[in-house]
Amino acid sequence: MKRRIVMVLGGVLAAAALSAPTAAAEDPPDRPDFKLPFACGQTWEMGTYDGHGPPDGSQEDKRLDMFQVGGETEGASVLASADGYVQWVGDPGVITIDHGNGWFSQYVHMTDRIAKGTEVKEGDFVGKVGGVGGVVPHLHYQQMYDSDGNGYPTEGNDLGPDELEHPVIQGKKYQLTPQDGKVEVKSTNNCGGGDPGEPDPEPEATTLDYTGDESISNGADAVLSAVLKTKEADEPVAGREVAFELGSDDGTVQTCEGETDDKGRATCKVEVADQKLTQDGTVPLTAAFAGDDVYVKSKDSADLRLQHVQGRSYGLAAEVPLPLLPLSIDPTPDTGTLSTAQAQTKGPECAENVNALVLNADALCAEVATEVGPSTVTSTATVADATIGLPGLPVVGISGLTAQSSSSCTASTGSVDLVLTVAGTPVEIPDTPGYELDLGLTGKLVINEQIPVEGADEGLTVNAVHLTTPAGADVVIGSSTSSAHHCA
Repeated sequence: MKRRIVMVLGGVLAAAALSAPTAAAEDPPDRPDFKLPFACGQTWEMGTYDGHGPPDGSQEDKRLDMFQVGGETEGASVLASADGYVQWVGDPGVITIDHGNGWFSQYVHMTDRIAKGTEVKEGDFVGKVGGVGGVVPHLHYQQMYDSDGNGYPTEGNDLGPDELEHPVIQGKKYQLTPQDGKVEVKSTNNCGGGDPGEPDPEPEATTLDYTGDESISNGADAVLSAVLKTKEADEPVAGREVAFELGSDDGTVQTCEGETDDKGRATCKVEVADQKLTQDGTVPLTAAFAGDDVYVKSKDSADLRLQHVQGRSYGLAAEVPLPLLPLSIDPTPDTGTLSTAQAQTKGPECAENVNALVLNADALCAEVATEVGPSTVTSTATVADATIGLPGLPVVGISGLTAQSSSSCTASTGSVDLVLTVAGTPVEIPDTPGYELDLGLTGKLVINEQIPVEGADEGLTVNAVHLTTPAGADVVIGSSTSSAHHCA
């Protein structure tokens, strides 16, 4: 049945006077110590209105509608006024609790009600304030006494006027008329018998901002930190635990916890990071504060860059456009590019020799080796002997060749070691990268050629011997490349 809700202002002092305790002798015996049916410390206003009962106007002062003061009415938890059991559940959103000795309390328009037959103690949850029945959300509340001893009527029957009693709540009788307006009552429900005092404040919203390492290296410690502050005042929150998770479920999840200091900063260390290298080279990080009675939970996330390295080396490669028989030799032997955040070694089987009309080499080997903590890569190419004899050029002889390139997030270095002859004459090689031998109009020979790797934080390609000619010949003997990524 749809009920009309009318807010009547004024008359508070008169209503308060009417709410004074009355002598116990005027009441039926053994009335329970009914409490306001809401959480300890909450304040609710109570009142009635014309038509809040039978057409003859009776009972209006025995039925109370309740609205929360300083909080949301709809959805508020409704608590049992006293010990008992749920005797009846009906419409609209009604439950009736039997408290024994002929006493009942009734709660109307609720959602999320507990089931019939449920035993309750004072302060137990029985439902939520709602608008069931098409009314403005509020709680309709009344107390009843079984004066004839026949028990509470079953569903389909209505209470008679003699079964409703003026509600006594927390020791005060309320006999309000529509003209009295509303009175405010602070709940002592489940307060342990004491004064509820001021209601506990609502938990304060917080923010959590990650401030730790943005780049991590496998094999080394990852230092994680975050700052916890109040959302509105932007004040640091001290003495709270922040939990950190590094990694994802499809890899390795590593965790640590830290307590916020007086600046709101929590710091902890994941010892010896061990994370999987993904396609984008990042590792997910989550920082979370679980919240408590004072502060609302909050979290932050970030994608940390995982330091990783790349390396490649090969013994020989050549493109020589001979007039009748062009020569093309792919990199041999070739490690291919190794990209990793782990410690490993990659090296194909050494090539015993390469024999072509104008190019010969023996015992060619290539290897890439990586380490972690921090990430480091070293690429090495070796060639025992090699001879380049292009038409129109002096013969170049090479022996004992080693080309090496090493990179980490702090630096890249390169070195070449070899014995060189040109037209049978030994050539003294200075310890200087990019040493050039001018072969006149027929070509250029570069020893210890070093080229930075584009797109890397640190990186270097080292070509031990690089011969080019105006006719388009391009020969490399001993090449090593290393690079480091996501360093900062």
